[in-house]
Amino acid sequence: MPEYGINWRAAGWWTAIALLLFAFVLIHELGHALMARNRGVQAEKIVLFPLGGGAYLPEQPERVRDEVLVYAAGPLANIALALIAFPLILSRPDGELLLRYYFQLTGNIVVLPGWLDQLLGLTISVNLLLAFGNLLPAYPLDGGRILRALLRRPVGARRATVVVTFLGVIIGLALIYLGWRIGDPLLMLGAGFIILLSIAEYRNGWQRRRLAKHALSTVLRPANERYRVFPQINYQQACALFTKAGWPVLPVFDEWNQLRGFLESTVLLEEATEEVSSVQPYCEYEFVTASPSENLLAVTEKIVHANVYGAAIYGQRGQLEGYVFTEDVMKLLDTPWKRFLKRWRK
Repeated sequence: MPEYGINWRAAGWWTAIALLLFAFVLIHELGHALMARNRGVQAEKIVLFPLGGGAYLPEQPERVRDEVLVYAAGPLANIALALIAFPLILSRPDGELLLRYYFQLTGNIVVLPGWLDQLLGLTISVNLLLAFGNLLPAYPLDGGRILRALLRRPVGARRATVVVTFLGVIIGLALIYLGWRIGDPLLMLGAGFIILLSIAEYRNGWQRRRLAKHALSTVLRPANERYRVFPQINYQQACALFTKAGWPVLPVFDEWNQLRGFLESTVLLEEATEEVSSVQPYCEYEFVTASPSENLLAVTEKIVHANVYGAAIYGQRGQLEGYVFTEDVMKLLDTPWKRFLKRWRK
């Protein structure tokens, strides 16, 4: 009678393989992070996920050479691992056959590799795949980022981004076709992520260009003493102010008439109730400041970086001139297609 149960030996082996792959990806990202530190940029964090990973840099190196070195460091770390394993596998019995076994997949090669042989073979093949796969000139792969850094000076940042995101879509489609032909769903899934991230980066660049063309006055809401929220007012009074102003966000002032933060109407309606005697717990006491001379893109980047509801605009003499709210910026970026989708969803 056949028996049912878990093959613990096989489960342990595949768990070890998965941990090994994560280790290779971690070394790849550590290569980026350490080179960034060497070039004067501190990596914020390293994130690992099943299809890869990422070293998040809060800012890019100023010089093109430094940027190229940072993005090339990951693939170079994988190549270094493969070069370390290469002489070790050659020193094994039938080392030449083992190399052919791992790289000549269509060949008629019969070997019985032990666990050490498999470890060395996987180290070489997987690291070379990570290195040369990431060097493809497609965003968001390292090769695409390197190409964009090299193109930024001769053709400009906009055209450089268009080139690498276009290549990202084309190469992603080619990889999906290759994955379909060889029956590799993981390759198809990874290629799909390349396409989606390329489109997202192109859209981000389009939004930045659009914001840079608009003056701050386009979305500036002038300061108005009638539309001030004080933390001690109740729910009904706050709702009446929102109805009167017609603003998505209202400024919050203290008893000395000093701006302290903002209150968003959505937060108030979703989290508060009519019994609330004070709106203070629903106010956000953080905001950024800007001057009227700054462009809309610069102010929006401040708001996004601080993750707040908006910015207070102060004139040269320190007088409060108005506010820029995130929701107003998002409406400015709306397209007819987006507006149609919003109406359709309602």
